[in-house]
Amino acid sequence: MKNQYTILGAALILGLCLVASSFVIGDRIRAGYELQQQIPAGAQTESQAEDHPLMTLAETAQFLRLSEEQVKNILKAENAMLRNDGPFEGTKLPYLRIDNEFRFNKQQLTVWILAASQEHRVYMGEKLAGN
Repeated sequence: MKNQYTILGAALILGLCLVASSFVIGDRIRAGYELQQQIPAGAQTESQAEDHPLMTLAETAQFLRLSEEQVKNILKAENAMLRNDGPFEGTKLPYLRIDNEFRFNKQQLTVWILAASQEHRVYMGEKLAGN
């Protein structure tokens, strides 16, 4: 009889421990989920964007710390130089145009920044001044 009470007591304690641990684990999981929900949606995809070699117009503008319109004006200025003056001496802003969307290669963009700054290029709206 005493042995049965011991087994019953042990089973009761074990059951209470399982219930208590499930509450603790559930709270930890819920806290992690709530923390993940507080992170802005753009921040979750930001690390994916950093790993990708191609950037959108908006990402390129942010990378260059310019507005999207200024990036478009640089493209227009360099293309106008090609149309009006023939071959463009120097490195053009590297881009791909897929349908109506621009994509920019991050590594080539860094090379363009170096070349444009060494040549002391001056972009005035849609024109490349000084060349």
